[in-house]
Amino acid sequence: MADIYDSGNPAERRIIAVCASWEDVENLNLILNRLIEETAGTGYLPMCVAFDRSSIEARGDESIRELLAAFDVPNLAGFLLLGEMIRNDRINLPIIEIAKKKSLPVFMMERQYKGCINLCFTYRDGFEKVARHLVEEHGCRDIVMVAGIKGNSYSEERIDLLRGILREHGSDLPQEKVLYGDYWDEPTFRALKAYFDGGGSMPEAFLCANDAMAITVCVYLSERNIQVPGEVLVGGFDGILPGENHEPSITTARPDFAFMFSAMLHRMDTWQAEETGKTEYLSVPFELLPRESCGCMHGSPFVATKKIGELKVINLDYARHIRKMGIFIRNTLSMDSVGDLAGTLEPLISLWPYPYFFAAAIDETDRNRMIPILHGIHGAFTDTAPFDRNRMRLPDEKTVLTDPAIRIVMVQLLQNQEETMGYVVSGIHDWTLREQERFEETAIFLSSALNAVIRNRRLRNANREILRMAEHDYLTNLYNRRGFLRELEHQLQLEENRGKVLTLFAMDMDRLKSINDIYGHQAGDQAIQALAEGIRTAMEGRGICARYGGDEFAFAALAEKSLLPELEEIRENIQNTARRVCGTGHFLISASLGAASCPVANHPPMDQILAESDHALYKDKSLRHSQSAGVEKI
Repeated sequence: MADIYDSGNPAERRIIAVCASWEDVENLNLILNRLIEETAGTGYLPMCVAFDRSSIEARGDESIRELLAAFDVPNLAGFLLLGEMIRNDRINLPIIEIAKKKSLPVFMMERQYKGCINLCFTYRDGFEKVARHLVEEHGCRDIVMVAGIKGNSYSEERIDLLRGILREHGSDLPQEKVLYGDYWDEPTFRALKAYFDGGGSMPEAFLCANDAMAITVCVYLSERNIQVPGEVLVGGFDGILPGENHEPSITTARPDFAFMFSAMLHRMDTWQAEETGKTEYLSVPFELLPRESCGCMHGSPFVATKKIGELKVINLDYARHIRKMGIFIRNTLSMDSVGDLAGTLEPLISLWPYPYFFAAAIDETDRNRMIPILHGIHGAFTDTAPFDRNRMRLPDEKTVLTDPAIRIVMVQLLQNQEETMGYVVSGIHDWTLREQERFEETAIFLSSALNAVIRNRRLRNANREILRMAEHDYLTNLYNRRGFLRELEHQLQLEENRGKVLTLFAMDMDRLKSINDIYGHQAGDQAIQALAEGIRTAMEGRGICARYGGDEFAFAALAEKSLLPELEEIRENIQNTARRVCGTGHFLISASLGAASCPVANHPPMDQILAESDHALYKDKSLRHSQSAGVEKI
């Protein structure tokens, strides 16, 4: 089996560890794509650890510790935290501490933390660029502002900004032309309907506080046969991918990620260890993106056809992947072994070949160990040896860090709402939104499959334990009557025992009631357990032992000859062991014993031989009872 930790020469590329959540997949894809572009050929490799916020919050500190462990990788150059996506100080602050211990820089995006290089987006300047574009480039003076949440500081700032620009040009923004869409579609629809139903006039332009509301405005106007940009212009803000793909595409502004990442890489190149812990601020400007919704770009049927074709390919890929993963889940529903997952998963992963793919699960029998599920490099899959869980690092580090086909590494924990079950790593070349979605889908389906395997194994083990409890005595852990008879019948049917002789013993502890009455039931239980240990020791390797209940025991031996001649020796051995186990006390343990024997090949019905051993026990008990009474004291 392969060792997943290479020991060759140090890899050249250094890792930029990115931490983000899946809650804003489109922005995440945009950010990672620009990071990939800027790091190409620079000696840096982005590695993104993405998580589901609800799973992290549901499981608390344990889940966070496991998430942080995913950043224990070699060749770290620094951290990029997408603060607005993470929204959790219990993640951000420990990562900042990790970076501090390693003397590495932490770049914090959209939030500000002490000890970080805070990437501050100049939202006001960015929105002003869109507003001035509509007012100064297109000459719009009659504008309806679709703001966010009423009273929100960002929303009110953008209203005041547009109003000031209009006043510079001899116009104004009356309050009746300020609508509040709360940053999403449904409230925007309601606000537009209320505006026009109330007699509001068609403006020259709509300026929206984000692209999502700008898209909604375009849809609303289109449903009323109002052409954008033919009859009215529309502007948005923030530069999300749906705005670019919309028909018409939305005029907007978005952070200048090329500037931001270029500055970030320069800062990493010049970073000195003594700078660790310093707080810095880097202003990130916005870039204006004039598009079709303001008339700066002209729509083309060829462009529209191309977009439709691309979306069709994406939808087909989505349907195919979901169907294949559904088959994968169906095939794993009855599995209870992690090792069985590989054979089912490998053919599916091969359909979407990654330069690198690795998945591993926590070993249920030893939670300090990881069991590889699938390990593939450029479509070639290999068996990989289990490894220590505390080495949950980047597998094949040399391969991953030096392979030019790998432009980004994605890491995700495999989790359910209760526990972390493993992790998956993928090295990817082209980071399209569909690639990102497919990786997340694979992680979700693999989590579901792993969860089914774990639940099945636990159910199997629970059923085994229930069966064991149903056939064993709770106090002594010997068989009970049911388990004893079942196991005895099984042994008698084995071909290897056909030539042997069965000796069946029946034993009763002497004076158990007196022990309970005088010394208490705890002492009685200890005496029963001691006698059980004596029987177990006497029959070790050659017999089946049981406690029927109370003071009644039975055991059977399969040997080359009958053990009836050894009856007294067996009794003495049992009693001596029991007395030694029970220790020095106020009473001696003794027992009555009877036995019956016959060849296995022609043994009589079980009821008959049981009756014979019981009869022999009765005779022995009667004899012993006539000789003594009460508890035999030391």
